[in-house]
Amino acid sequence: MISLIADLVLVFHFCVVIFITFGFFLIPIGYKFGWGWVTNTKLRIFHCGMMIFVTLETLLGITCPLTSIENSLRGIHQSQSFIGYWINQIIYWDFPTQFFIILYCIFLGWTLLMWKLCPPRNTKGVE
Repeated sequence: MISLIADLVLVFHFCVVIFITFGFFLIPIGYKFGWGWVTNTKLRIFHCGMMIFVTLETLLGITCPLTSIENSLRGIHQSQSFIGYWINQIIYWDFPTQFFIILYCIFLGWTLLMWKLCPPRNTKGVE
């Protein structure tokens, strides 16, 4: 049962990674093609906030809370299930911390640039 909960945390973590990553590409593409959801201020604030959080935790050398929860549930540092193994391979890359610091700073810069080039619109009253 604990392994299942750990797998659910890992799947959630994977969804967070997908949300952030797809935002990098879909925001400028959607803006160009007039997709309404890419100008949603709340969504854009959430996306930018997530990118700021990821960048800061890396700069400060803090382990992602989702990683800590999963590892704590498993009592080990690697996934055991099939799903857990493959999602783990996609999410966790074996590169030096400096690589991630540079990568996250670049993508944070990209996120902020998209805020300027593809600004969100106030959607107050529109859901």
